[in-house]
Amino acid sequence: MRSNPMMSRGLNNPDTYSQEAMSVEGTRNKTLAFVGITAITAVIFYVLGFRNLATTRSFSLSTTLSTISSIASLILIIGMAVKPQSAKLLGIIFAATKGVFVGSISVRFAYFFDGVVSKALILTLLAVVFTLLLYKEAPSLAGKIRNGVMILTLAICATSLLGLVFNLFGVPFVLFGNNLMALGFSVLTTGVAIANLMVDYDNVYIASRSGLPKYMEYFFAASILVTIVWVYVEMLQLLARIAMRAEE
Repeated sequence: MRSNPMMSRGLNNPDTYSQEAMSVEGTRNKTLAFVGITAITAVIFYVLGFRNLATTRSFSLSTTLSTISSIASLILIIGMAVKPQSAKLLGIIFAATKGVFVGSISVRFAYFFDGVVSKALILTLLAVVFTLLLYKEAPSLAGKIRNGVMILTLAICATSLLGLVFNLFGVPFVLFGNNLMALGFSVLTTGVAIANLMVDYDNVYIASRSGLPKYMEYFFAASILVTIVWVYVEMLQLLARIAMRAEE
């Protein structure tokens, strides 16, 4: 059982492994490349978003770009899950669309909460480094927390969807505000997102030991990128909630 659905698809891929096998090192390098593409694209669209904001006094461009990039990312994820062989090309495009998303949503957070974006970036980097070191020292830990992480991830997804339905009907959702319950939920979600990184690393190790084909490195790199962006978004929301409560 894998908490990241993309990872699950990759590990259950029934392809015949007659070609060069994937490796942990190869997946690491491709993950770094995807993160680099995302970072560069994010900076570009962050700057563009702020320039548009200064000119129009509106978040319309950032909102539109974040919405379009979210939809495009979902389509690309489905494409890679259905056909992992396409992950080399789709993964590069996916990394760029994630960059558009990250840059666009960061504009709004940076405007309303001074310093939040830089803090979220630093905390996300620390989370990645910490989980890598922790997995290196205690690789068995990922297997022990796997089922719990999967259950919590599904519960968080279900709760978030419920909140969106409430919002569609104009009903306030207690976990979407800046009250103590919302703050606690944000802390929990951030912790689960970070824990998913541990499970992702373990999935890469399992996949490399299983001799999955070389193109799966791109697939797993894209999967790790999904989790890293999730951690960043949760860090933004957590820091924003803390800032709002501090201003009360």
